[in-house]
Amino acid sequence: MRVHLPKAVLFLHAFPLNKEMFVHQFKALEGEGIPYIALDYPGFGYEPPLPGEVSVERLTDFVVSKINSLGVKKIVPVGDSMGGYIMFDLFRRYRELLGGLVFVATRAEGETEEGKKIRYNLIGRVKEEGTSFLVNTMLENQTSPATKKDQGKMNHLRCMMEKATKEGIVKTLRALAERRDNTDLLSQIDLPTLVVAGKDDEKVTPPEVVRKIAEGIKGAHYIELENSAHLPPFENPEGFNGVLLEFLRKVL
Repeated sequence: MRVHLPKAVLFLHAFPLNKEMFVHQFKALEGEGIPYIALDYPGFGYEPPLPGEVSVERLTDFVVSKINSLGVKKIVPVGDSMGGYIMFDLFRRYRELLGGLVFVATRAEGETEEGKKIRYNLIGRVKEEGTSFLVNTMLENQTSPATKKDQGKMNHLRCMMEKATKEGIVKTLRALAERRDNTDLLSQIDLPTLVVAGKDDEKVTPPEVVRKIAEGIKGAHYIELENSAHLPPFENPEGFNGVLLEFLRKVL
């Protein structure tokens, strides 16, 4: 199969979810006739884990191979959290593919020493205990008070997280712990950029952390969305789709 598309939106999901976290964006883009690509990282959703070690760079290469196989010439990535780390690497190594950037609830900084310790502790626990405790922790840390009250949303998030394989989680935690610092890239980014933070994200990427990306990129547009924490596209789809479509109409 080969598809030729001059431009498409690329959805890059957060850890430990899968492409289904953007289900509300799929409908919105289909309604506007905007082509998009959505994929699972290896070990998440329906994508089997990769053999050997995994790094952010290896995940980027995996994503680019999928884009190339579809014959897409330009992408506008929408990356939540870990998706943002892949976007920075796309800019670093595959700049010619990019037509714009949408960073969501993510950060430019590399992992702190304390953060690395936490991630490696999690790796040890997942190997011993499995993934259930991690799913419970992520559900607590990544969602806003409004989302926690919505049992349908919480169940949907749990189902997505439970599809992640133990192997995928362990390898990706290591990749996240060892990711590079991207703050040096901010001043070099010369593409239309939208940066979205969840107003209620207190534990993972607070608004003041996300805002630094917008402050570092000339001309970037920054938005804080209410009733969302670390997963704005899923938690407040109406608000997110409004700002996303406005941006995409200009860029595409």
